[in-house]
Amino acid sequence: MLVEIIDIIDESHRVKRFVLKSINGLTFHFEPGQFVQLFHPELPEFQNTRSYSISSISGGDTLELCIALNEKGVFTPWLFALKVGYQLEISEPQGQFVFKDEYAQFPSVFICTGTGIAPFLSMIHKALSLSEHPVHLVFGNRKFEDVLYREMFENLSLVNNKFHFYPVLSREVDAQHQGYVHGVYQQILRDIGVDARIFICGWKDMCMETRQVLKGMGYNRRQYFFEQYD
Repeated sequence: MLVEIIDIIDESHRVKRFVLKSINGLTFHFEPGQFVQLFHPELPEFQNTRSYSISSISGGDTLELCIALNEKGVFTPWLFALKVGYQLEISEPQGQFVFKDEYAQFPSVFICTGTGIAPFLSMIHKALSLSEHPVHLVFGNRKFEDVLYREMFENLSLVNNKFHFYPVLSREVDAQHQGYVHGVYQQILRDIGVDARIFICGWKDMCMETRQVLKGMGYNRRQYFFEQYD
């Protein structure tokens, strides 16, 4: 599918939001949590694609991606040099890390770091629209300035009493939740005291450690789901 970059938003010092519009007017249909692949026209085949979670809340004729720069890589430096108006090839939405309707019958806990927040935008929106149960977001970063979509989540927690936002900061000594995500989500799960559905997205080490913690707490693979990246 051919798309055009119609906006590039500096979300933080190393994260940009790319707004893409279908060239032929097609509507994007995706399940909350899915991703698309982008194609680099100058790289060899089998090395020219990267997958990025869709950060749009709903479908339409535009799609948004929230991407962090990897200075040592090849793909994101190329992306970050592109300008509005550039046309690129992307795949159809794909992936199984999605919020299914059946999950709405349980409390939801979303755990992420950095741009791992991207698939959660649409997943949280769906959870809040379908479920009467609490929806918790535990979002780990280093500093206040790194918390992507911070104002949006803070406002959402004020207007929707089902939504609870926990920004966890490892390098801010005066943060309400200081340190790492593990202690925060463990306390939430202990407080819930019933079955829950847990979604984890972010750096590999965080995902693997969280998986081990959840297994130790008695949760199984029907209750937690994760998507990791390096």
